Amino acid sequence: MNHLEKEVAPLSTFESKLIKENQNLLKKLDQQTQRITQQDQQITEQTLKIQQLTEQVEFLTKKLFGSSSEKTKVDPNQLSLFEDPHLENHETKTEPTEEITYRRRKVSGRKAELTKDLPIEEVHCELHDEACQCESCGEKMKPIGKKIIREEVCFIPAKLYKKVYYSHAYKCDCHDDFYEPQPIQCAEVPKGPIQRSLAGPSVLAWMIHQKYELSLPLYRQEKEWKTYGLELSRRTMANWMIKVANDWLRPLYDYFAKILVKEEVLHADETHYQVLNRTDGRDPTSQARIWLIQTGKECETPIVYYHADLTRARVVAEQLLDGFKGYLHCDGYSGYKNLPNIELVGCWAHARRKFKDVPGKNGKAKQAIDYCNQIFKIERELQELSPEERYEQRQLQVKPVIEAFYDFLGSFIPMKGKLQTAVHYVLNQKKELMAFLKDGRLEVSNNRAERAIKTVVIGRKNYLFSTSLSGAEANTIIYSVIETAKEHGLNVYKYLTYLFEHLPNVEFLMKPKLLEDFLPWAKNVQEYCKGI
Repeated sequence: MNHLEKEVAPLSTFESKLIKENQNLLKKLDQQTQRITQQDQQITEQTLKIQQLTEQVEFLTKKLFGSSSEKTKVDPNQLSLFEDPHLENHETKTEPTEEITYRRRKVSGRKAELTKDLPIEEVHCELHDEACQCESCGEKMKPIGKKIIREEVCFIPAKLYKKVYYSHAYKCDCHDDFYEPQPIQCAEVPKGPIQRSLAGPSVLAWMIHQKYELSLPLYRQEKEWKTYGLELSRRTMANWMIKVANDWLRPLYDYFAKILVKEEVLHADETHYQVLNRTDGRDPTSQARIWLIQTGKECETPIVYYHADLTRARVVAEQLLDGFKGYLHCDGYSGYKNLPNIELVGCWAHARRKFKDVPGKNGKAKQAIDYCNQIFKIERELQELSPEERYEQRQLQVKPVIEAFYDFLGSFIPMKGKLQTAVHYVLNQKKELMAFLKDGRLEVSNNRAERAIKTVVIGRKNYLFSTSLSGAEANTIIYSVIETAKEHGLNVYKYLTYLFEHLPNVEFLMKPKLLEDFLPWAKNVQEYCKGI
């Protein structure tokens, strides 16, 4: 080995060590890079999680303490419960305002309009004896006229009285023979709504009116009836209601169901309900359902039909809508989808509500809400048109707005959270949301059904639950009769009293056609049961 080779050999060893050290450094650098990448990914996930939780907290706070109205314009003078007014004053400069001081002219005739249907009792305040003598000459003064000084409304508390029915008997003396009995006849007594019971038609009607129209639970009515002089337990009242619902109101209820499915436009909705003694073996805390099927606004004989069931399964919708062919307004519940001969019509109020649930000041959500508001604004302007004219104007005015709205939704990719949920809902429901453009009889929202189901929701908040499914079914029967009567402008108390007085004495089971005389739109019912 020459001198040059001796110098090169140690240099190669040194290089190999350097290469090895570099490899170790690169390996450590790669590990650090991977660790940093994982940390960045964790930070991103945690940031999204924090954002979602923040949105959820803001959403729940708004649900608990915020306004339930869906109006987007808020009164600027209304104070905020969630923002510091001092901070608002620092952030925004108030422009000087002009103070206008004037007295608004009093609207005349307001009291007369409010009390026009009330009976009148006149109270005449007159002068008598010495008070009517002239202070100058002492002669009795002559009346020259009168004028109204004030008016007041008076209340007469309810009172109970007992009605006793006597049946008079009659005989004839035409047969004097001891072996042949004398002919005897007795006067027929009208049948009551509940045999061998003190419950008269007016008592039952008032009891039902208080529970289902005023949402007054039976345990509160128990105290009120006691003040009237009649001690009734809530169990007795519940049994009375179930009895009359099944005996006298169910025939009308079943009649509603038969003619309901003959319509071409219906609305549907459902809400949760609690039944304690369930027959399916599930826990009493499990949620049952109250279903609603309602006619459209163009129907000549509007019907509101409720149904109680232990489940929200699709089979219930199939049974309720069996035989129906046409358009069905509903929300996005999958149980209504792909029902035979039924085309679903989506609800733009639900779509807008999804974007209103997006917390904070999200610009995309605000733009989406503006598109929805524009659709509702046009629809309000088209309310008075005929279905044919409304259809034509929707093609000209509403359809372009909807198409622009969907183009806007396709222009961005939403992140996780409420905004993503809202966008996916509207995209998935595109066919249903555009269906109302096909027929002028259809509506832009399902608010008609939501208003009707709210009656049950308010009642549920007061009496909380039904002990049995039969009680829940009785509730839906009574609600159906009441709400349908209200759709036809009837006084519910008068109508129920009329039914309980007459139906027990009509053979409608043998002659079903007689039942048509007791429907809310029957001529005699309209004449007798309207007004106060």
